[in-house]
Amino acid sequence: MKRFWIPAIFVFVFVFPFKQAYSVVHKIVISAPINQIQVEYVNRAMDIAEAGQSNLVLIVLNTPGGLADAMEQIISRLLTSKVPVCVYVYPPGGRAASAGFFILVSADIAAMAPGTRAGAAHPIMAIGGVIPIEEPQERKEKEEGKEEDAKKGGTQTSILMQKVKQDVLAYLRAIAQRRGRNSDACEKAVTESKSYSDDEALKQNIIDLVAVSEQDLLNKLEGREVKMLSSETKVLHVANQPIIEVKKTFREKALEFITNPNIAFLLFVVGALLIYVEVTHAGMVLPGVVGAILLLLAIMGFSFLPISVTGVLLILLAIGLLIAEVFVQSFGLLGVAGIVCLALGAIMLVDLPEKELRIDPFLAVGTAVGVGGILLFLLAIAVRAFRRKPVTGMEGIVGQVGEALSDIAPEGQVFLAGTYWSAVSQKPIPKGSKVRCVNIKGLTLEVEAVSENVPSSS
Repeated sequence: MKRFWIPAIFVFVFVFPFKQAYSVVHKIVISAPINQIQVEYVNRAMDIAEAGQSNLVLIVLNTPGGLADAMEQIISRLLTSKVPVCVYVYPPGGRAASAGFFILVSADIAAMAPGTRAGAAHPIMAIGGVIPIEEPQERKEKEEGKEEDAKKGGTQTSILMQKVKQDVLAYLRAIAQRRGRNSDACEKAVTESKSYSDDEALKQNIIDLVAVSEQDLLNKLEGREVKMLSSETKVLHVANQPIIEVKKTFREKALEFITNPNIAFLLFVVGALLIYVEVTHAGMVLPGVVGAILLLLAIMGFSFLPISVTGVLLILLAIGLLIAEVFVQSFGLLGVAGIVCLALGAIMLVDLPEKELRIDPFLAVGTAVGVGGILLFLLAIAVRAFRRKPVTGMEGIVGQVGEALSDIAPEGQVFLAGTYWSAVSQKPIPKGSKVRCVNIKGLTLEVEAVSENVPSSS
């Protein structure tokens, strides 16, 4: 019996306290626009936390917003989590705007750091990703207060925006009510594009608490009861617990890097230039290989972003205009038009209204001017080389001057370009005269006499 009790006591005394002491909090850091890369990261991290029976999943959030589809996928994963989830807007100065606001509201526990803000979640549509489409009906109601004018402003765009807005409101309302938050205050972030500071969000019951740091947050959550959507209630024991950050994989980091619109655009531009260099200087190999790789990376990056057809067409038109400038004497008008089209195409390329999610206009203009100048320079060199008279091979002999080694009447021999040739002439040429090659027929040169002041090639 002693042999049985000793192992049993060992298990109960050492193993179970060991397990409890090493319960952990898993941390997910979202500090980029909400897109499919963040969805992949959050899903993987949540799976790790659930498999490790984590006490809490802490999502540290700082985002300008992002794609609605990606946002909904992240929220869906949080709502079905088997582990309590706390979304914490951090660091001070950070924000949970647009899609980030929805993610904040959807968490079991919503928290913010001092000096952060959340909100500004009004849905926006755009023409070519640049010009926000306002709601004519609401604008007229506010400015004029006349129902008739408001009805006149009800275009199909207004109807579409109303549908989008109502769907977003219903989605937000359902989440806020489920989490016991102030749905009216949450809706104002959509209807009025209202943004809340940490104190305002706490007073309006949009968030649960304000904490100055992650450890302060865990201390305030100690002993807190969390009612999961599965109706299960869990008590948090997270004070002084170790925080394990689930790092992004190399693939996720690389995709996050190239899905940055500015990076993807630069990869596209540099890749296109290198491909052009390879085409105009066949045999260099390296520019073609590197250019193809950069273009593929750019295409992959753009595949995660909503791309405007208008932007793509403007970029293609810009390339056509820059090429045409070399062949058409437009005094630079086509070149300037090409640069303008390239800049506009870059600005409109990513079809998102938030400026943080689009290509920087200054980068677009600077790149357009630089690329336009480089392309025009390379094209001019290529055209000049194409039009230049050959200086090697059989064609390069035409125009060179040599010496008649015998009388040419009409046939004879000449010494030209370091070689002895058979030659013919329409007019007799005496031996020792200077001759110029005017044509080649097979291995026979057609020559003519030149004056004595022309230097010989021998």
